[in-house]
Amino acid sequence: MPFVGISQAVKQVLQLADSVAKSDCGVLIEGESGTGKELIARRIWAKSNRSEKPFLPVNCAGISESLFESQFFGHVRGAFTGAEQNMLGVIRSADGGTVFLDEVSEIPYGSQAKLLRALQEREVMPVGKPVPIKVDTRFLAGTNRNLAEMVQEGKFRRDLYYRLNIVRIVIPPLREHSEDVPALLDHFGALFSASYRRKPIELSREVRAVLTGYAWPGNVRELAAWVERLYVTGIAPELLADMLVNDTPLVSQPRSAEGLSLKQAERAAIVQALERSDFNQRKAARMLQVHRATLARKLKQHKLT
Repeated sequence: MPFVGISQAVKQVLQLADSVAKSDCGVLIEGESGTGKELIARRIWAKSNRSEKPFLPVNCAGISESLFESQFFGHVRGAFTGAEQNMLGVIRSADGGTVFLDEVSEIPYGSQAKLLRALQEREVMPVGKPVPIKVDTRFLAGTNRNLAEMVQEGKFRRDLYYRLNIVRIVIPPLREHSEDVPALLDHFGALFSASYRRKPIELSREVRAVLTGYAWPGNVRELAAWVERLYVTGIAPELLADMLVNDTPLVSQPRSAEGLSLKQAERAAIVQALERSDFNQRKAARMLQVHRATLARKLKQHKLT
């Protein structure tokens, strides 16, 4: 998926990303959640000399300190309870390619020195086999926190920060380049129109003005979700924009159903139940107080499957 925007702010981000793509230097990509840090990392990889090799994004917040070495450096069979087979680990799996350390700020402090050694020495030691293995992997990192402040507070290693922060790319929040909102609406409109096989939904000038003036605290990710909701629910753009601005949940209040046909209201209720049940159809059916078979039939009727 491309990083979309026509503003000077976006052009500067893309220009900097492209300028460092061919090198193997570390790049630290900072920005609020939902701004597109992984998209920039993928762009750098795609334009690099490593584009034929793997790109592996890693959610650092989801790796505990006890499993860090195994996940990153790999392990051999029998190294610990549950290690039933050899595992390469992230760094060796991406050998020749690129690892994107998403939310790098969440790496446990005790594990940061081990990662630093792998970056500096370009080698890893699998758990259960303390023999150095050379690797050729590039590292990009992303964070929604201020790493410099974390270094000052003693929460992030200064030496690792300098190793990752050879080049720093800061992606501004969408509210700071709102002139890109119309282009993003068109981009995601075309995307979800094709994905859901629906005719393009036209947005009036008034709706576009409302959406351009909205702060988008969830940034581009929130905007993409709004456009997808538009295509999934069948709710009129004017009503859906009003619900967004006024923080009104889908069909949870009588006013949110104003202007909807019976079919549109039914569709919206189903979508809401699916979202609340984490798309578990059995739970969604219970919320809607219908049999699961009825829900399955309705999903087909509304082209939600």
